[in-house]
Amino acid sequence: MIKLTSGERLERVVCWTGLNTSSFATHIGLSSPQSLYQIKAGKHQISRAIAERICAHYPEIDFGWLFAGEGEMLRPQNTPIPYYAADCTEIALGKTPATPTSYMSVEGCGDCSFVAPYNSRSMEPEIRQGSLLFCKSVEPDELTSGELCLLATGRVAWVRRVAEVTPEEIFVVGASSEIATQRVRVEQVERLYVVKALLEWKNV
Repeated sequence: MIKLTSGERLERVVCWTGLNTSSFATHIGLSSPQSLYQIKAGKHQISRAIAERICAHYPEIDFGWLFAGEGEMLRPQNTPIPYYAADCTEIALGKTPATPTSYMSVEGCGDCSFVAPYNSRSMEPEIRQGSLLFCKSVEPDELTSGELCLLATGRVAWVRRVAEVTPEEIFVVGASSEIATQRVRVEQVERLYVVKALLEWKNV
């Protein structure tokens, strides 16, 4: 399957709505259609903010497809994954917004609890700042060494790689040697997620 450019994806969405580009811009709350014309002309990619704005007005549009060209334009109705614009660590700390920004569907991730950006640089270069993480809620005994996980204990949440799991403790490591191995007692973990996939957006 040929991956559509940002301009081609935007054009498909605009045509699907039955509006012209100027009317579409007004409908999604833009003061000017200029940024959309630049995307259609290939001068810019679809930003996360524009994709979020479009999907908030048209929840039928799949965010992953619009933002990065993954999947299909319209969301399947059977396995939507809530997408939140809030940082994934905020969600792990129980600060989930009342309603998702939109929904996504990606093959193999239908059992995920949510999708959200990771805005920290602490796991670079393994996870680029701004990447979207597909997170599945799990119990500590479901973790295996080598997996990426998002865990929250009280007022702190991290994304780390699992080094070792025992019945009493979880050992996690960062992306560089500067981040020491952290030991977390299982009884301290309030929320725990496996990162099943990540979606990285790049200018090309």
